[in-house]
Amino acid sequence: MADNADATVRDKTPPRNSTLSADSEAGLKSTPLAVGSAIVSEHISTIGLKVKNVRPWIARDVQNFEKCKADTMLQELLARCTGSSQNLSVSEKSKLLETALNAVLPICNVGAVAQEIKGHLTNFCDINAETSTYASFVKAANCALRELSKVNVQGIPAFKVDDKTNILLHVNATKPIYQDHQDKQSERKPDIVIVSHQTALGTKAHETQESQVLTETACKSPRDNFQWTDVRSTLELKRPRKFLTHPPSVYKTDYVVPSPSAQYMEYRKDTSGPAEPTCSTPATGSAQTFHEASNELRPSSQLSRGVKRKRGGNNQDRTEEDDPAKVPAIIQNGLYVAEMFAAHIARQHVISFIVNNDYIYVWVCDRETTIQGAAINFIQDLPRWLVLLLIMQRMGYEQWGLNHVFEPEPGFSGKVMIEDAQIDLELDVKSKERVTHFGIRGRATTVFPVKSEALSGLQRDSHFPNESSELVAKLYWPEETRQSEPDILKEVYKIAQTDPDVRGHVPELVWFHKFKETSTSKIRVALGLKDAERAEQGSRVLYIIVFRKLIPITTLSGEEFIAAWWQVVKCHRALWKGGVLHRDVSPSNLMVYRLRGQYIGVLNDYDLSSFKRDGPRGLERTGTVPFMAADLLTPDGVAGKVEHVYAHDAESLIWVLTWVCLRYEGGNLLSKNRPLEEWLKVDASLCQARKAQFWSIEIRNVCPSTSHAESWDLVNKCFDGIHSIYLPSGYRKLTDESAFQLLLEGPMLEHESRRRTYS
Repeated sequence: MADNADATVRDKTPPRNSTLSADSEAGLKSTPLAVGSAIVSEHISTIGLKVKNVRPWIARDVQNFEKCKADTMLQELLARCTGSSQNLSVSEKSKLLETALNAVLPICNVGAVAQEIKGHLTNFCDINAETSTYASFVKAANCALRELSKVNVQGIPAFKVDDKTNILLHVNATKPIYQDHQDKQSERKPDIVIVSHQTALGTKAHETQESQVLTETACKSPRDNFQWTDVRSTLELKRPRKFLTHPPSVYKTDYVVPSPSAQYMEYRKDTSGPAEPTCSTPATGSAQTFHEASNELRPSSQLSRGVKRKRGGNNQDRTEEDDPAKVPAIIQNGLYVAEMFAAHIARQHVISFIVNNDYIYVWVCDRETTIQGAAINFIQDLPRWLVLLLIMQRMGYEQWGLNHVFEPEPGFSGKVMIEDAQIDLELDVKSKERVTHFGIRGRATTVFPVKSEALSGLQRDSHFPNESSELVAKLYWPEETRQSEPDILKEVYKIAQTDPDVRGHVPELVWFHKFKETSTSKIRVALGLKDAERAEQGSRVLYIIVFRKLIPITTLSGEEFIAAWWQVVKCHRALWKGGVLHRDVSPSNLMVYRLRGQYIGVLNDYDLSSFKRDGPRGLERTGTVPFMAADLLTPDGVAGKVEHVYAHDAESLIWVLTWVCLRYEGGNLLSKNRPLEEWLKVDASLCQARKAQFWSIEIRNVCPSTSHAESWDLVNKCFDGIHSIYLPSGYRKLTDESAFQLLLEGPMLEHESRRRTYS
């Protein structure tokens, strides 16, 4: 295993129980279950999850946001424009904002430009139909951006004329933006997007003068579909109030304090519908906006980008699926954020905006949580809006969130160099084998085929029999307080040296690197949301790990599948005995490789594993609900009050066996009528109920696919064991060895005996 300069990850934090309060730690026996998109989206290719079904999980990602004062947010974003945010003191950041406000104040009050901006804002106030306000908002913003190009603020980079980097606001509204997520294609229609001048000019650049773009073209939906790789950010507009107060005659630099109900877009939950922001109550009889009936998903093979669909009746641009229910602004914004994350490799964060009446809210989203800046009244507090526009104008790609190593400019695809390790990497981002992530919070695992001259030249380790010359790169954001996957694998490899059930059945780590500078704790410390001593609690950091290529176990059928699955079962059992607890069994974590005409099973993905000697670490347990033991899906299990024992992982291995037998035919996911599909869409509690119903009743009424028919007797025997541990009196606790024999080894011995008898 080749290591970087910081090969052994030494900066481990204390176990979880040393950082929690006594009250929150009481009764904690395992890490609590995550509740957002991280639960489902990392397994999108294996379990056939449609992006539209991630919407409820996106809602969970954004509803528990952190709050930040408006000026604190502006100060930090301004400081980031200087390139030395971490080196500026609080007083220096405050002074920077004061300087910027004074620099933009003349644009608000003096001359023809001030009157033009006020005129557009007055029109915005007087229009009460949401979609009709887009043009006035864009005109005001782009007029201000044009004038801001002449403004200099000490410490902030001066404006440079460059169509690739200079930005503007552009109405999008009715024009879909498509994006592929493995075998599906999403379709979104954000109200307004922030793009470069080059993107706005598009293929008609030679026919259009730039002034026309700023004043006319940008106020209409584009002729050509934008691509998410080209979108710096989005603005979601809502207009529940009919009329707004006009701009004042003179502006000052004092913060215009919003009403308490409008300070943040809070969530309101009730039993009659989805959660909604409390400050965006729809006006009675308001019309549905264009995008509210258009954020759909369809098979990517059926429509290419920009292709029009058939129209039926009065419903324009309908997709193959039914129109979704009206989606609240915070969730809409979350969906767009997820698309922007998915469009880029290892993106650090996304900055997006929601406009509600005359307030604009800044959202900074990363893999830890979402942060919402307090409201800025862009009509009554124009100087702060102009400072925000100045920030947008002067931010570079990295400040917008792009990773400068993997994507020095939007859409970059080519060879990169990890400088401090001198490792060359060429990621195949367009590969059909790429495993992508759709969501906001969580590990955000993406896997690409990768080529590397440096890594291919390394001497092969004889302990790993996988003969493949192909490599894959895994990029992901684990919690910093967790034991690192490379450290876990070092222990796994020690066990493999003496245990034949492990040797050859674990992935071969070729090289890894931790990007310390990407820690999500930095912005939270800067915004005062965390103190430095507890900065790593809940924070995430980017890792890249290069492995020898493996094959999904779901491509196998019949006895080949059972043999590989059983090898994984034995490997998992041996590691548990050796003190390595996997605790994240799912179809995507069971792999194989081919050796001398046979498939060898591999237990993969140890980034959620732990050592038996340690207590639970991290803030969230990211498991895939359909494959988790029912005992862990109870309210106490979700809260981390149920100890995660071997029997739980044994049950997960049985759920994987069942899942593959019912949903895969000849190595391919069934295209329709897939059993257990709804388990992907329900919460933990409901999934637990579905599982109990399955092993009690439904198992007698379902049939495996033809290619897995001979495995079904094994499934039935396994469920006899599961049924015997879920008693009316509660969950029957077993020793690890008893659980192995009852749930797995006993049924497998019966299966093999029966197979020998009939053969």
